[in-house]
This record gives sequence, C-alpha cells and structure tokens, in this order.
Amino acid sequence: MNHVAHRIAAPLSADEIIQYRRQGYVVLRGLLTAAEIGAACAALSDLASGRIEPGETRLMYEKGIDPAALAPEAREGAIRKYMDFVDAAPALRQVAMHRQLHGALDQILGTGRVLFQEMALVKPAHIGSEKPWHQDAAYFRVSDPALIAGVWIALDPALRENGCMEVIPGSHLGGPVAHRHENDFNRCRIIPTAVQADRRVAVEMQPGDALLFHSLLHHYTAPNASALRRRAVQFHYHQTGAEWTELADHRRLFHFADGSYAGCTLPHAPADASAYWYRGALARPVMLD
Repeated sequence: MNHVAHRIAAPLSADEIIQYRRQGYVVLRGLLTAAEIGAACAALSDLASGRIEPGETRLMYEKGIDPAALAPEAREGAIRKYMDFVDAAPALRQVAMHRQLHGALDQILGTGRVLFQEMALVKPAHIGSEKPWHQDAAYFRVSDPALIAGVWIALDPALRENGCMEVIPGSHLGGPVAHRHENDFNRCRIIPTAVQADRRVAVEMQPGDALLFHSLLHHYTAPNASALRRRAVQFHYHQTGAEWTELADHRRLFHFADGSYAGCTLPHAPADASAYWYRGALARPVMLD
C-alpha cells in the first residue's frame, strides 16, 4: 500500500511533541487557510443538499428530525454527522491529506499512515446533542491503539458555549477503560467511575485550528443550546503496520471486571441489531502531491 514516503517540514516544536506524548493532545493553530475552510464548508453544504452526488457518504440527523420532511436546502441545519465523504468531495480530501498536518503526524508517530475514517461532526444551533466521554480506540478493532491518531479540525469557532472539545489531559496513559452503550452506536460512554471529569480542559479553537489527539484520550463535547452552529471535520489515521483484529482481541483491551466485552463495536445488551453497524475501515493510503 502506498504511503507518505518523504519527510515534510516539521510544524511542531519539541515542547508540543512532549505535550502530545504526556497529555495526549496538541493543537496545531491555523492549519487551514480561509480559502480551505470556505471550500470545506461549501462541500458539506453541497453534500447536504444533494448538489454533490453522495456516493458512499452517509448523513445522520439529530434525533426527532425526519429529513424527508425537509427541503434539500434546509437539511444542513439538522445534520449532526457526515461519514465517508472524501471520495465524493475533493475539498474535504485535500483537508484529510493536508501536507502540514501530516508533517505534524510524522513528528509524533513516524512516517507512513492510512486514512481509515472521516467524519464531519456538527452541532446545529439550539439542538446539537452531546457526545459522551469516550476513547476513540473503543470504536476500532485495531491491534495497537498507540498507532491511531485522531485529528479534529474546527470549521466554525468552537467555544464552551457551542460544544467545543473537552479532554482529560494524560488520560491516555491509563490505557483502555470500559464503555457502555445507551442503545445507540453513537452514544457509547466510559463508565462513570473511570472518568476524572474534575480534571477536564475545554479546548477552544478558531476556524482552521486542528486538535491532534491519542486514540485513548478521554474526550467529550457538550450539547449546543446556543445560536452558534459548530462544524468540524474529524479524521482517523493508523500507522502502517497496525492490524485490524477480531472481537476477541478487542475484548482483551476493552472489558468489564468479569471479562465481558466493554468496547463500542457491539451492543452490550439485547437490542435491535439494525441499530448497530460495525464497518471496520474504509482504508485509503495517505498520498500527498
């Protein structure tokens, strides 16, 4: 599989690399230009309205919203998540393959990686729902969580009032912890006794800023009751050499005290099986021009 084969200019300082390794995250300020932000936002609008043919892109709406009852131009205001869009939207692919971003990831993780998940995470004004405390590695049956990095890029101001990212610094060093589902694949949360919420830090960001974070970092976003929409794109990459494993292997990482499964790739109690869907990955090589 092709991957980044050459060194890229190093955008992170030594102190920023130390912060990522010790705290589990670092912010790369001003990653995207105004033109890149505008193109990404336009692509999301075009996917929502159907002006861009969606291909494999999936749109998810806030609870209680019937998209069939909305005019195409009104759908964007009710969407909470877009998935699998880089093949449909070149502007979003360019963000995922951003040279400076991968220069930072080279510094943290070493060269050679694969994009395996892309999402746009939206908190519509007034109705945006929370994302509970979780570790992203709980959603991915990958052999080594340290080989996964998440990148969360703000397209609007991300503030406390409209649901910016909140993290617990250093929580990745505690390893995988147990999660429980709430009869919703998207609402899988760390068990309360494992979350040190009193240590939380709100990471406020401006459009174009990028949060790079470890797949075991505890993180959360609050509901958005404000009049300010909050759009972000999020990408997950794994380094070459990471392996996708079976459920039994994932259970060894994410389990309850009795050994039963406590990850986020299956329901933990009887539920409508159609409500749960584990895709694994849509792996794409990272190739920079």
